Amino acid sequence: MTSARLIGVALLLAVGVSACGGGGAVGSPPLPASVTIAWDPNRESGVNRAGGGYQVAISGQPTRDVPYTSGPTAPTSITVSLQPGSYTVTVRAYAALDPQGGNAGNLSAPSQVLTVRFP
Repeated sequence: MTSARLIGVALLLAVGVSACGGGGAVGSPPLPASVTIAWDPNRESGVNRAGGGYQVAISGQPTRDVPYTSGPTAPTSITVSLQPGSYTVTVRAYAALDPQGGNAGNLSAPSQVLTVRFP
């Protein structure tokens, strides 16, 4: 894919963390937490139609696809379950068509890196 035409995704805006469940016994492994990652939308039409969306990269995790589904824009947040720790996060927008109208696809440059830390 090429990044020639898609404008990069803006800096990640919000990360909310909420613990799942109550405390565990002393010495038990830490419980995962639900982490919501949100970003500014990309206004490119290819991102906001079938075949478009976002890729969310979280260190130590598989890249998550947040595809366009319906409506005027693709979703701009994702909630994931993570073990306590420190993670880096980036988001990239993508479209099905390349700048010449072919089917090679188009991928933006990654957003600025956001570091997420929680106990």
